[in-house]
Amino acid sequence: MLFLDLTTSCKNVALSGILSVVKNMLSLIQIIGPILAILSLIYTFVMIVRNPDEKKYVKRIKNSLLALAIVFFIPMVINVLVGILGDSTEFSSCWNGTYNNSGNAEYMEIEPGRNRSNIYYTPNNFERGTAKASSDSGDSQGNGNVKSTGKTVFIGDSRTVQMYAYKSGNWTSANFSQGGVHEVENDVYVAEGSMGLNWLKSTGIPNAKSYFTSGNAIVILMGVNDLSNSNNYVSYINDNAGEWKKNGCSLYFVSVNPCDGSYSNLNSSIASFNTTVKRGLNSTVGWIDTNSNLSFNTTDGLHYDSNTSNSIYNYIKGKV
Repeated sequence: MLFLDLTTSCKNVALSGILSVVKNMLSLIQIIGPILAILSLIYTFVMIVRNPDEKKYVKRIKNSLLALAIVFFIPMVINVLVGILGDSTEFSSCWNGTYNNSGNAEYMEIEPGRNRSNIYYTPNNFERGTAKASSDSGDSQGNGNVKSTGKTVFIGDSRTVQMYAYKSGNWTSANFSQGGVHEVENDVYVAEGSMGLNWLKSTGIPNAKSYFTSGNAIVILMGVNDLSNSNNYVSYINDNAGEWKKNGCSLYFVSVNPCDGSYSNLNSSIASFNTTVKRGLNSTVGWIDTNSNLSFNTTDGLHYDSNTSNSIYNYIKGKV
């Protein structure tokens, strides 16, 4: 696209707004600048033909060529410099997230602003769902015998936060950022809304690592916030799976589950993400396909009602 909206690829909404304006201005400069410079050159050449002895037009040609070079190369230089910074700063992480499509920047929950208030920043107001009845809920959706005799460690985003909240009744400190690691009977939850791969690396895995012990099942439910990051998820998990499992735990990745309503357009990207991750993960990592095996009811197009959330939980517990 010509005009870039960084609100879905920057954790800092204020910064994303500023950078969107800057990058859109650079896009306009790259298009309008050369056009104006070329028109100026044409005009100058015409004037030289008419007045070959007029020295000022030669200087004008030099200025037009310099302007053409500047408007063409400045955006390129900026992108190279910020690309070198990578994810070392919030500015460069946000800038690179969409413009370079590097897949390394942190991502806000899909379309921030539409449902963000009361869901992502005030966990006590997490969407509790309508608990709509479903003909496919309950035992028919994966409520099998639990195989694991140890703890099941869920690492995920807002959908996992809700899973914990539905199970525990704790909606006031459900997010990791407010409540930290939560334990409910034999389950452990490390989950935070609006997070993606960077959070998994910096916060999710490090805070769950003490549970990477014999008999425990580590279950990762990530990806809906950074669907373009599928290859990076595969690389990160494959590179670390051996280390994580060395003390005897098992490791699973759960498919990203579908959306409906105003978020239905994301389902093709979700399917692509799931295909890439399923094919890419090595054989030591279990794949749990809830997407293809369950039915879903959402409360806002993105988050699930209690029946659906519990069905996902039961299906996972029956597979680990």
